[in-house]
Amino acid sequence: MMTSRRGFLATALAAGALVQAGMLRSPRIARAGAPMRTLFVYVPDGCIPSLWHPSGSETSFTLPEMSAPLSSVQEHCVFLKGLDMYSGGATHEGGIRKVLTGVGPVSLDVFLGQKLQGDAAFASVQLGVGANFQNGSGSMSFTGTGQEVKPDDNPINAFGRLFGGATKTDDTAALLSKKRKKSILDGALADLAAIRSELAGPERAKLDTNLDSLREVEKRLDGVVPMGCSPTGWNPSGFSISPTDYYPKTYEKEEQFGMVGQLQTDLAVLALGCDVTRSVGLMWSHPVSPTKITDSGSSMGNHDASHYGSAGSAAAKDFVKMKRWFAQRFAALIQALAARPYGGSTLLDHTLVMLCSELGDSNAHDHKSVPFVLAGGKAAGLKTGRFLDFAGKGKGGTNEAHSKLLVSIANLAGVPTETFGYSGHGTGGLAGI
Repeated sequence: MMTSRRGFLATALAAGALVQAGMLRSPRIARAGAPMRTLFVYVPDGCIPSLWHPSGSETSFTLPEMSAPLSSVQEHCVFLKGLDMYSGGATHEGGIRKVLTGVGPVSLDVFLGQKLQGDAAFASVQLGVGANFQNGSGSMSFTGTGQEVKPDDNPINAFGRLFGGATKTDDTAALLSKKRKKSILDGALADLAAIRSELAGPERAKLDTNLDSLREVEKRLDGVVPMGCSPTGWNPSGFSISPTDYYPKTYEKEEQFGMVGQLQTDLAVLALGCDVTRSVGLMWSHPVSPTKITDSGSSMGNHDASHYGSAGSAAAKDFVKMKRWFAQRFAALIQALAARPYGGSTLLDHTLVMLCSELGDSNAHDHKSVPFVLAGGKAAGLKTGRFLDFAGKGKGGTNEAHSKLLVSIANLAGVPTETFGYSGHGTGGLAGI
């Protein structure tokens, strides 16, 4: 007999209350020899190719004006040129939907999170910096066809979700509370499973996503609670959310963009280092970004500046300032990962970091020679400090497909893969990676 609508709502509300209560989080101790981590960092609206891509040979190259701030971490990076995003939609909207999916149903952050999760509390974590504010173009993360994962733009909420319920020991009251929550969750899973048998097609797929989320919660309740990695010291400035900020929210205000970005970056490093998750997506703003980054020295919104006209225009100069600002933040992220000891080396050595955007040349709105950078991954055998140019090295003398980069990342992470989404330029990963 089909579960009643009232019963279904009670089940959903009970499960949702558990999640909202913040009592279902149990970060685990990070262990030496653990699987690779992955971190996908998005910055908006492409680049000016001549001012972003390096020039020179594989091991002796120069970074131009836009990417020059990455020279401080050049030894940890692989700079990639000549990778096109094929098939799928065009312009900003098409680019963001395929940058991590390769036009497949699931994004690489979600896919690898599921494969690498093991006993980590979260399969994957999606963080944002104004990524949902005034965003009509979408997220880079997907759990299935058309099933977008919205990043969490609120760093206080994200921190609470990942670390808020962690304690060092379980006392009797805590164990009893956990048992009660587990009982409610078991009922929710049973009712949802019954409902599933009555559904088909897209509705069943959506319910499966919710079931997976609840099973993840169940796993965290069953797991050990000891906190081997203290989050003490996060948010040293005491950033908080004002209850009177309705629109925009405190964390959506342009003047907080840098602060929120720093908190989300720190949280990504903390979550990976503490083995809370092994896959993180971090979106700085979103496609068609209206954000003005005033401390970059620019007076224009990012998207407006991206329509630069010519490389010497006033708009181009503002766009360069903002791309340099993003590059500085990416460099700081790499340095933070490199400074954190992990598994006998560093967290950077055990993390594959990908920098991406949804466009190549922002002025042309194309998906050609998109500005990709790969960093870290020494423990997986990635050789860094290199510049690889794949222009004209693909099928029929075309540029190579960026989907092969996605394949290479999966293989480096220890998840053997021959294709990921688009395969029109052949199977396997990129030569040299």
